[in-house]
Amino acid sequence: MTSNRRMFLTGSGGAILAIPFLPSLMTRAFAAEPDFGPPSKCFFSVSTSHGDIWGKNMYPDDGLLTQTMPYAGRDVRFGALDATPDANGDVVWSPVCRAPAQVLTPALAAKFNILRGLDIPYRISHQMGGNLGNFAATVGNMINGLDTSAYMVPTIDQVMAYSPSFYTAADLSSRMTQNAFCVGWGSVSYNYTAPAAKKGDIVRMPAYPQNSQLFDFLFEPGTAYHGVNQFIIDRVKGRYNALKADPRISVGDLQRLDQHVEMMFEVERKIQVSKALIEAGQLPAKPSFNSDLYLLHHSFPHDPSENALYCHLMNDIIVMAFNSGVSRVATWAQTSIHFTSHLINDWHSKIAHAGMGSSNAQPYAVAYNQGTFEHILVDLASKLDAVSLPDGSTLLDNSLLMQTNEAGQLTHHSGCVNFPVITAGGAGGYFNTGKFVDFGNTNHTFGDLGGVVDQKPGLVPEHPGLYYNQFLANALMSMGVAENEWGTFTEFTSAGPSASNPTKGYGLHHVDANRASHYAQAKLMMSDKLPVITNG
Repeated sequence: MTSNRRMFLTGSGGAILAIPFLPSLMTRAFAAEPDFGPPSKCFFSVSTSHGDIWGKNMYPDDGLLTQTMPYAGRDVRFGALDATPDANGDVVWSPVCRAPAQVLTPALAAKFNILRGLDIPYRISHQMGGNLGNFAATVGNMINGLDTSAYMVPTIDQVMAYSPSFYTAADLSSRMTQNAFCVGWGSVSYNYTAPAAKKGDIVRMPAYPQNSQLFDFLFEPGTAYHGVNQFIIDRVKGRYNALKADPRISVGDLQRLDQHVEMMFEVERKIQVSKALIEAGQLPAKPSFNSDLYLLHHSFPHDPSENALYCHLMNDIIVMAFNSGVSRVATWAQTSIHFTSHLINDWHSKIAHAGMGSSNAQPYAVAYNQGTFEHILVDLASKLDAVSLPDGSTLLDNSLLMQTNEAGQLTHHSGCVNFPVITAGGAGGYFNTGKFVDFGNTNHTFGDLGGVVDQKPGLVPEHPGLYYNQFLANALMSMGVAENEWGTFTEFTSAGPSASNPTKGYGLHHVDANRASHYAQAKLMMSDKLPVITNG
């Protein structure tokens, strides 16, 4: 069997991406097979911290919004994203959404969306899970003075990863080693301690900041689990059977035992799949270039070039995972790489809270988010789009990539409602792409930002949009996860979920009392397909 350039990619660190199984090249029987079925879908999310990106720096010019569609009591405005490069050879949709034209080509640009007016209509404060639907995961577990602990839920990436609609039986038995994975130092991904059984506490998922470490987690799970092998697992299983039969074991201890052994059985499955892939020669070579050579270099905190090269190496592993099918769900909480040539010792105070002055801090915040856009989202989209699939589509065409922030135009999401979203990929035809869309109702303008415009002149007026909960629901549906698997949410009240009114969409429902009337129609739509950007 001969190979060509479309069968593999070489990353910046020399990592060879896995060649997927190509049955048409193996036997006549396979070659005669007329239909391989729809390609598998992949999901990726990257999020930055704090917010405080002024609207004029985040979004394209409103002049692009040349078309309208009536929906939920407003005219949704939209227009095509222009991929014409500027004098410097960059495609510039906004100061944040900018990348070199040789990477963000017209064909690739047509697979992006920039979305405004997907709202979190209350002060969410510092949050570590709302990007993906666990709105209760805030500092102190509080929203507007109420305890959110009872409202903790898995994030949408984990719902996908453990949905019976996402991975097939064949995936579980022969390809997939990890349901999902997290990149970086922190995580905005949450799930139960026993996710398959949906039992236990809601906890943050671990993250992997080094490319070889992430490779081991995905492709050599025995190594990632500190050398655990089948012999050890068999002994644990034998002990489990004996303990379970003990008449003295309490109900609580039995539940804890079941949760522990569920995790052990999952480790067993991963090791067996990995072993079979190794024996079949279907795993890629481990990266020869370790990302620590950038990450641990003394200049990394203030060297945008090293920041970019590190991100590209990590993206290579993500493409390996998606292309080989060992995992198809990934998240990246991008909280530590700021793409600045200046060493900022206290980013939280000086930049996020503009301690050095708003006009001085804003360029750093823009560079942080622009670097994330160019070197994580666009770089990953480009690499996925280079992977061709048997039906003529690309891996990006069958993926949903998204970039969000911790908050909107102001840190802590104070006084603002719009939650900025950038996407790439059509999720197998679910999404229309190539658009700048504003879901806001221009019949009303909120006045909360008026008091700070003098200090932050790049702020733009905000209008009541649709709920971000609706976008999250659409992300799930685009991956084939139907509402009956997740549609159990309620109003956020002091009474707790069991005594609260059911609502639609993904995540708890809350809105500032003085804004509620402006979201009444949008509230009814939270589990519906979004206008303009979806088909059907």
